[in-house]
Order: sequence, then C-alpha cells, then structure tokens
Amino acid sequence: MQGLPNDLRRRLPPTTSTSPPAGRRTSPFTALELAAPLADLASHLRYAGLDVTLRTDESTMLWDKLSFLAPFALLTTRYQSAVGAIRDERRSELLAVLDEITAVARAAGTPVTAEAVLSFFDRAPEMMKSSMQRDAENGHPIELDAIGGAVLRAAATHRIETPVTARLVAELVPTASQ
Repeated sequence: MQGLPNDLRRRLPPTTSTSPPAGRRTSPFTALELAAPLADLASHLRYAGLDVTLRTDESTMLWDKLSFLAPFALLTTRYQSAVGAIRDERRSELLAVLDEITAVARAAGTPVTAEAVLSFFDRAPEMMKSSMQRDAENGHPIELDAIGGAVLRAAATHRIETPVTARLVAELVPTASQ
C-alpha cells in the first residue's frame, strides 16, 4: 500500500502481502470523470496515478457517457459482436445511431458530436464487448431500459426522431426479459 495517501490507507484493510493486490480489469479505459463535489477523492485518485477529470455539469457528464455507452451497448448486444466487428461491418448503422443519440444529447444541452464519439469507437480495442453484451451472453438481465430507454425518453421529450435506436431497443426487448 506504498504511495497511497494516509486517509485512503486507513480505509483499506490491512494486508500482509508484499505484492500489489490482484484485480480484474474489464475495461481498457482508466480515465475517470467525477462531479466537482468529489474534488478531494479526485486528488487522491490522481495521486494513485489515475487520470481524473472534474466536471461541474452533471448532465453533460452523463450525456457524454451515454453518447458512447448507448450505441456501444445496443449494437454489440444486438449483433453479439465485439466493437471491432461493429465499427467494420455495421459502420453505417453505427453512424446512424451516433447521429441520433448525439442529436438528443445536444437537444438536452450537451455539446457532443457524432465525430467525437466515433473517434472514441475507432480507438477502442477490437475485441472489446459491452457489459450489456456480456450480461446477455450469460443469461443475466440487461439494462435495456436504463440505457436505450433513457435515450428514447429524452428523444421523445425533445421531439427528436430516433428510428434506428428505437428499432435496436425493440429488437433487444426479448433479451431484456430473459
């Protein structure tokens, strides 16, 4: 536990191991975004070597995440394919979903663009799967309403047409009820 701030060290259970704690990392992303009231935590996480950004606008932070997460989760789960196959074999559908979701995000006041989200997709590891896809593969309930439903409800509120997103959600409904 070398290098941890004292207050974090006090909160962690004692260990007798001389090696770093073992952990399973399921995401290639190590950048964190936190709401501004968590500045103290952000400072400690930065000290531990993590990339942390403080955000003052919670809505923007959530829409930035949903703008990537929704197309990623909906497409990888619907087609049971990793992100590399989605961006290569289903690129036109990916672009359509990105256009729809970023239009909803902008209507909600978040300055996100389809190009920025696509850049993130293009940098993602080829074999990366969404947690929704892994849940579906393992027969667990999927968070369809929390992800796809959230986009569709916001689209309805802002009167934005989202036919591709709506179709993907509809096609995944049987999976969600398993």
